[in-house]
Amino acid sequence: MILGIPFGQDKHTGEWRDVAEVSRGLACNCMCPSCKLPLSAKHGDERDWHFSHHTRNILKEEIVDCEFSFEVSLRMMTHQLLREGISLKLPEYVKSVVVPKSLQERIKHEVKISKEQCLRVTDAKLTVDADFFGHKVDALYEFNKASLVIYLEYRGHKFPFERSLLREVKAGAILLDIESLAKIFYHHPMAEAGKLGTARAQLSGWLQTSTEAKHWLYHPREDECLDKKDQLINDALHGLATRSHGFVIPPHQQLKCQCIGCGKIFIGIRNRVNPCPDCQTHLYVANR
Repeated sequence: MILGIPFGQDKHTGEWRDVAEVSRGLACNCMCPSCKLPLSAKHGDERDWHFSHHTRNILKEEIVDCEFSFEVSLRMMTHQLLREGISLKLPEYVKSVVVPKSLQERIKHEVKISKEQCLRVTDAKLTVDADFFGHKVDALYEFNKASLVIYLEYRGHKFPFERSLLREVKAGAILLDIESLAKIFYHHPMAEAGKLGTARAQLSGWLQTSTEAKHWLYHPREDECLDKKDQLINDALHGLATRSHGFVIPPHQQLKCQCIGCGKIFIGIRNRVNPCPDCQTHLYVANR
């Protein structure tokens, strides 16, 4: 799906302009930041308004393949809006864990790591188009004990870091999926008013009020939350094992088990979770 370019760069100020805010055609006074060719504002009736490269009367050898696109223009306008102090709606972060069948009525299989929230420019030190360990990220919010990376993803522009680095430096990461956003950008109201607006209004609304096409890659509290959940499950399993201590297992219900972690071989119960008596966890137990 190829979409028209909604934002162009003003030749004189360098600021990004919505196609609906400028005069039609070359009178828009905008240029392509990549190839420096002039942009023409298309205000038509048959399709969404957009910018296009103006190549008429340009020598053929001066026309080059250009990577300026719908996705790139949204990324550049996002930078401008963040610098202007726009807030950013962050999605809820929930992860699923495996809960033994015997505990599913007592313990939920979800771990809520972060609630949905609105991040304001006053909440942290914000750097737009920041340097982060040798790479550019679209925004970096720095808090007292952690930081948050915002990265706009699309074809040819994928997140460059491993989760291990984020864990080491206590940095969270949220990906804004521009390719997914593109599917609804011109057709789904992004602002709370529930009405389609200009491209700038759509983008502003998405950044401030929507969690669509936004997802967490990592949160600094993630490992701690998952460890607590794992401990809760193990404690509950230990409680089940303690309550059943001394119970004689009928031969037809016996199951030979081995803990891969410590190597212990023991008798468990068929169709039950069987925690290792020594390790007190079921995670490494296999049937023999």
